[in-house]
Amino acid sequence: MGCGIVIVLLHSVASQAQAACAEDLEETHRAVAYALYGLRTTREAVREAEVRTHGREAVLQKLRLHPPEDYDTTLARQVGKLRRSIVRPKRALLAQLREQHEDARRHWERGIRLIHAQFLEAQAAFQEQLLTPEAYCYARESYLRALSLYRNGLEHYRTGLALYADGLNAYRERFVVPCVQGYTDPYQWQVLVERLEREDFLQEFLSPLTTNALRNAPPDIPPDVNNLVGKRP
Repeated sequence: MGCGIVIVLLHSVASQAQAACAEDLEETHRAVAYALYGLRTTREAVREAEVRTHGREAVLQKLRLHPPEDYDTTLARQVGKLRRSIVRPKRALLAQLREQHEDARRHWERGIRLIHAQFLEAQAAFQEQLLTPEAYCYARESYLRALSLYRNGLEHYRTGLALYADGLNAYRERFVVPCVQGYTDPYQWQVLVERLEREDFLQEFLSPLTTNALRNAPPDIPPDVNNLVGKRP
């Protein structure tokens, strides 16, 4: 479900029964809408990082298939070995952590869409006088808590996207670009080999990205407004 659809769903909740309950949904709606809007900038940064990285990787692949005649084969073998043993696993982990964040986002969106529909049912029942004000307000409180959890999930998702974009940019600039340059300037490969043997490649992005993925893990079962109403005092 896209950002625009989520905003439309959130703002489609009627406010006729506002006076029946103390909780104000509009403030939380605005916070969720603001979080969704902020994702646009972060997603654009991710798209830019991916386009630029894929472009440089394509150049590198062409050079690997058709290298210049006078390139340094000894250094090339060293770089290739480090690429297989260090860089490739780290690049795969970066992609895996990105997908974990996407899975969490999809789960949060499915949950809030379900809960929104349930709340609309509770609201309709209240308007038809099939629910007491107390029961309706309890459903409203449950929906508000779900919205707050969703907003927090969005913030963690945005943090994860930003870390992924930064990690992808670092991968490109620290590995792909020097690899391309090394075919005509062997010194770039020499520096790259020394750096890969000395430093923990991309770990300053992978560690917080892993932590953030754990924080953003949604509950196994999203809150259910209908069940909560059934358990009302």
